[in-house]
Amino acid sequence: MHARMIRRNISPKWRRLSAIGFAAVTLYLALLLCATPAAADLNVEVIQVQKFSSYTSLRVYAGRTLASRVAQLGFKQGGEIDSVLVNIGDRVSQGQKLASLDTLSLRAKFRQAAAEVSLAKANVVAQEANTQLAQNTERRFRKLREQGHAAQQTYDEINLSLRVKLAQLNVARANLERAIAAQQAVEVSLSEANIIAPFTGTIQSRLLDEGSQIRPGEAILRLVEEAHREAHIGVPASLSASLYPGTTYTVRWNNSDHAAILLAVLPEIDPATRTHTAVFKLLDLSIPLGAVVELTHSEEVPAEGYWLPLSALTEADRGLWGVYVINSAAIVERRLVEIVHSESRRVFVRGTLSPNDNVVATGVQRIVPGQKVAPHQAKQINYAG
Repeated sequence: MHARMIRRNISPKWRRLSAIGFAAVTLYLALLLCATPAAADLNVEVIQVQKFSSYTSLRVYAGRTLASRVAQLGFKQGGEIDSVLVNIGDRVSQGQKLASLDTLSLRAKFRQAAAEVSLAKANVVAQEANTQLAQNTERRFRKLREQGHAAQQTYDEINLSLRVKLAQLNVARANLERAIAAQQAVEVSLSEANIIAPFTGTIQSRLLDEGSQIRPGEAILRLVEEAHREAHIGVPASLSASLYPGTTYTVRWNNSDHAAILLAVLPEIDPATRTHTAVFKLLDLSIPLGAVVELTHSEEVPAEGYWLPLSALTEADRGLWGVYVINSAAIVERRLVEIVHSESRRVFVRGTLSPNDNVVATGVQRIVPGQKVAPHQAKQINYAG
């Protein structure tokens, strides 16, 4: 009731003034809205693409560093190991004695062989004396026979005796040579009871110790040469023809580049990797043996297309990608492209692009086909390399 009374107390005049004021405020707001300018077109960065007839592909091929020479050292004959004079990690020089066998039995055989040589020499001396006597006797009886003072039978017997003495002398000399050869064989066996370093290097492994029984040819030490190092890198057959022995290339290890000279490309294909092995001589000996190194090689691939930044791509169907092109009316259009080659920041594509098209470089998620935008050239990055 109180509210009704208040409404009755408001005069019609005030009611008309209130309605007029409300209409005026509404009209003023409408005029303000009409006077507000429309939102500006969206700014987008574009690049003007150029058509290329080829692209450069950087290929990386991995391999391992190896010692130029590695030797598994053992004895040519079996026996008991008497001494091992080096340990793992020792640096040794060429010609240095590394290990030896127990040679007690060999030394006894050597003394026996030396005695056989002495005996054979004495036998030769005796046979030479007998032969000399037989030759003198034969000469005297030959003169007597010529003079008619000796019977033919006697001369024949003396001549035959000389021939026997000559044959016995030849046998004695042959026995001497055989005894000398036997002595030399024992000397060789004694020398083979020692392991001598064939080149300067480092002992990588020590497989047996003193007192061990070893078979002929069984390895006891592994020697690795450090003065010369190689890198063996697998390369495809298509690349092997363009690598030239004697040329200096760059291999990468531990995020740094190192010079390497190509020694050879092996003709046989590795059945596991289906690649040729390129052998490089490393000039930097600080690269450890067994390390993984990489060969980077630039290859020119003939193909027509365009370089674009990765940020310019949008997903499409059936293995294709989309890019946005700004036409002459500043309207966004979508084009389909196929990636031919990709790198870390850019791609080489082919498709429905034309030279000098303005392709949106960044922010493709903010626009849609048919939208009007304000394009401006992106200058901070040369996407075409």
